[in-house]
This record gives sequence, structure tokens and C-alpha cells, in this order.
Amino acid sequence: MRQQRAEKPIEAVLQRVFKKLKDWSVIWGYTALPRTLNIEFMSSDGSDLGRCHFASNTLFLNASLLDPEKELLLLETLCHETAHWMAFRRYGLGIAPHGPEWEGFMRTAGFEPRECMSFK
Repeated sequence: MRQQRAEKPIEAVLQRVFKKLKDWSVIWGYTALPRTLNIEFMSSDGSDLGRCHFASNTLFLNASLLDPEKELLLLETLCHETAHWMAFRRYGLGIAPHGPEWEGFMRTAGFEPRECMSFK
């Protein structure tokens, strides 16, 4: 019973996060985005908050971001990694990872671009 209560806040966070992903897909002009991307949560041992693997359409996010108190950081990290994916998709893999194309996606989603995101 206790386990079930602990999952409910996480489910609510994930629903809000998925809604934001849908909102960004509309803003960015690629409404298939939520159906295209795979999102996996990786071990929270490391300091990295997320990674984008374009070839597999997968974003890897640090599992510690599932803490309901870290929801804003989860949203920013998801946006950061999704903006990488969108920039590579739209402009090709030859662009700078944190170049103006990526920055544009971050800004239109409402975030100030920050290159490195970690727990350090």
C-alpha cells in the first residue's frame, strides 16, 4: 500500500512532463515528437542529468529527476535534451551541439539555454 502512494506523485509529474513535451512539439512544428522519442531513466549514480541519442530516438534522463521536488529541473533537462534531438533532426548532425539552432529551440520553449547540466 505504501509503495502505491509513493508512485502517485511520480505519475502526476510524468503526466505534466508529457503534456509539456506535447506543447513543445506544437511550438516547434513537429507534432509527432511525443510518439517518436523514447525516454528512459538511467541510474542516478552519475552527475549527468541527461543525454540525447539521436540514432535511437532516445533521451536518457537521470532517475533522480523523478523526485517530485525536482520537477522544474526535470522539465528543463527534458527540454534541453529534446532541443538537441530537434536541432539535429531539423539541421543535421553537423551542427554544434549547443549552437544557435539548439538555443533557438530552448528559447521558444521558454528556457534560457544552459550548456552543461549536472548535479555538480
